[in-house]
Amino acid sequence: MALSMKRTILTVVLFGAICVVSSQVLELDERFLDVYKEVPWLVEFYAPWCGHCKKLEPTFHQVSMSLRNTPVKVGKLDCTRFSSVASEFSVKGFPTIKFFNGENIYTHRGDRTKEDIMEFVNRAKGPAVRNLASKGKFEEAKNQHKDSAFFLYLGRQDPVDDMFSKYSNVAEQMLIQSYFYAGNSAVLPQRIKPAVTPTVLAFKDQEVVEYKAQDGIVTMSSLQDWINSERFPAFPLVTGANINDIAESGKILVMMAFDDENTESKAGSERIKDMVKVLATQHKDRFHSGFQFLWMSDMETVNSIAMAFMKGPVVMLLNPTTHYYYMPLTPIQDMAMEQLMQYLEDVRDEKVPALGGTGFFQRLKRVFYDLIVMVVGVWQSSRWLFLLMFGLPTTVISVVCYSLCCMDTVDDLPESEDENSEDEQELLPQAPLEPDDTEQPMAVPGHEKSE
Repeated sequence: MALSMKRTILTVVLFGAICVVSSQVLELDERFLDVYKEVPWLVEFYAPWCGHCKKLEPTFHQVSMSLRNTPVKVGKLDCTRFSSVASEFSVKGFPTIKFFNGENIYTHRGDRTKEDIMEFVNRAKGPAVRNLASKGKFEEAKNQHKDSAFFLYLGRQDPVDDMFSKYSNVAEQMLIQSYFYAGNSAVLPQRIKPAVTPTVLAFKDQEVVEYKAQDGIVTMSSLQDWINSERFPAFPLVTGANINDIAESGKILVMMAFDDENTESKAGSERIKDMVKVLATQHKDRFHSGFQFLWMSDMETVNSIAMAFMKGPVVMLLNPTTHYYYMPLTPIQDMAMEQLMQYLEDVRDEKVPALGGTGFFQRLKRVFYDLIVMVVGVWQSSRWLFLLMFGLPTTVISVVCYSLCCMDTVDDLPESEDENSEDEQELLPQAPLEPDDTEQPMAVPGHEKSE
C-alpha cells in the first residue's frame, strides 16, 4: 500500500514538472545559433536592466502557454551576456521579439500585448498564401479579419501563371503585414463580381476594392504598391508601436489624437473623431489616394512629433517621407467639416507652410526634448529614483563647487616677510660706521702675540 502511494505521488510530481517545463520560456545561449533553423522559434531578446522587458515578462509567459501544444518553441536570450548572438540577428533595442522559421526571420513591430504577439506568430509561421476552398472558408476569413484588411487572388493557382507568381512573391515579402488568400470565383458570394479574372481583391470596411493594372500590364512594383496602400482600414486605431508600419503606406497621415483619460474633453473629442471618420469613409473619392486617416487614444506620439506638450484633441498631418508635419492655425474644436476638407486639399497642394523636418536645429531641439521627457518620466514614475539620479549628483556637485569657491587661501607669511626685509635692506643706502664709545680692553704688556 505504501509503495503504491509513493508511486502515485511520484507520478503526480513528474507530471507537474513536465507541465511546467512545457510552458516555460527557455533561457537561450550561444548554442541557439546552431539550432534555430531546425524548428520554428519565437524569441525575446532582452536586457536584465530594461524596464520594458520586465513589463513584458508576464505577457510573454502567457504567449508561451498558448503555444505549448504547437511546434513553435518559445525562448528568451540575455543580450548582455550573449552580445554576439544579438549582433548576429541585428538586435538594436530591448525588448525585440523575432520569429524564426527556417531561413526566414521576422521582427515584431506591433504592440506587445498577448493578442498582437499571437497574431504576429500566426502570420509569420505561414503559409504566405492560404487556400480558400469553399464559400464557408471565405466567410470564416471575412469574419476573422472584420476589423482589418485581407487580400484574395482569384484565378488558377499555377506557379507558371504570371499574376499568381507576382502575387505569391509579394505575399512572401509582406507576410507579417497582412493576410493573403487564393481561390476561384466559386468561393465568392453572388453580389461580388470582379471585372476580370485573374485578379486581386482587397476586402476591408465591408467593401471590396479590385486591383487595376496600369495599361493592363501587371508589374511586381505596381501590385506591391497597390497592396501596400490598401492594407489598412479607412480609419484604424493606431498606437505609437505600429505607427511606423502604417507610415509605409506612402500617404500623408491624418492623425486625430486625444487623451482618453481626460473626461472633460471627451465629448468634444468624440465629435471631432466622428467628423474625421466621415471624411475617411464617405469622401474616399477626394482623399483616399493621398491620405491615410487614423486615430490615437493618447497624445504621446503627436507630442513627440511636434516636440511639444499639447492637450487634445488635435488633428495633425504627417508626411512620413519628408518628416514634415502640418497643424491648422484654427483650433480643431472651432473648425467645420468644410474647413477641414479645404485644409487637407491645401496641404496636398503645398499651400500650407510645413513644420518640423530633419534640419540641424530640429535635431538639436530633439535632444533637449528627449532629455526633458526623460526627466519628467523619471519624476512621475518614482520620486526616489529621481532623487537618486538627479538630486544626489546635483548635491555633490554643488558642495564641491561651494568648497572650491569659498576656500581660504593660506600664505606663508613668515617666509614672505623675510624675503621682503632682505630686499629692503639691499635697496637702502648703507650708513657710515660711527666710532664706538664703548671702552675696549687694553692689552697686557708682555702678552702681545709674537710674530
